[in-house]
Amino acid sequence: MLAPSGSSPPSAEGLSSFRRAGRVTEVLFLYEVALHRHARLRPIARELGITVQAASQLNRALEQRGWTQLVEGNYVPTVRGIAALHEALISLRTDLDDRLGRLRVVTRCRAVAARPLRKGQRVVLRLEDGLLVAVPGDRGPSRGRTMLAARRGDLVEVEELEGILPLRPHPVRCLVLPTRPLPTRRAGQEVAQELRRSRYGLVAAEGLEAYHLLQRATALPVVRFGVASVCREAAQMGVPVLVVVAEERLPAFLQKLSDPTPVAEVEVETLGEA
Repeated sequence: MLAPSGSSPPSAEGLSSFRRAGRVTEVLFLYEVALHRHARLRPIARELGITVQAASQLNRALEQRGWTQLVEGNYVPTVRGIAALHEALISLRTDLDDRLGRLRVVTRCRAVAARPLRKGQRVVLRLEDGLLVAVPGDRGPSRGRTMLAARRGDLVEVEELEGILPLRPHPVRCLVLPTRPLPTRRAGQEVAQELRRSRYGLVAAEGLEAYHLLQRATALPVVRFGVASVCREAAQMGVPVLVVVAEERLPAFLQKLSDPTPVAEVEVETLGEA
């Protein structure tokens, strides 16, 4: 990699390393003199869009690092310069490939029709309880056009997508259940009140005691396998999550909840303390 000074490479690699002032110009200078023979700095400066003085200062800095030299009156890269150029470009390409691989670029999608929709109608896409829905309109961060008509609640194909759908993570509400002595009826009443007070899109239990309590407190389905990963994914999609955790399982659960990607926020409260 091209270093700010001396011959030590910077710690940042790939795209991040190009944030340093002058980094892009250094790489472009090496690239230009590697491809073309230049006896003067003026055409190099013109190609890079910099002044001749700036090109002269840059060349001196690269010469001091042992990356450029004069050969038969031409500015050319040294072996070390060529190696530095290749390393910089390969690191950049690898980083960009990785970023593009993680960025899902789509031109069409399917969503739930929030209202009756006509064929060819402009719609705005948004997330509701973790579901992608389409509503009539053309003003929003993510927009498209329906391919077919749809009734309310039907799946609809949306094309000509524009913009980026923002994700607004939701906090995970974590109720800690003391298990020594055995959980009391009061703990179950507190959980039932919490479920009546707020609307949750996902209810989960970590530990036998927590699951036993939730089964009695609600008729809602209770997640009890892979709880941390399920809660994390749901919260990142904006779904309100309530999870009851047996006290001795809390440290391990919180660790799993933040691995590999932390949730936006975790609200922890112990039952019986209010």
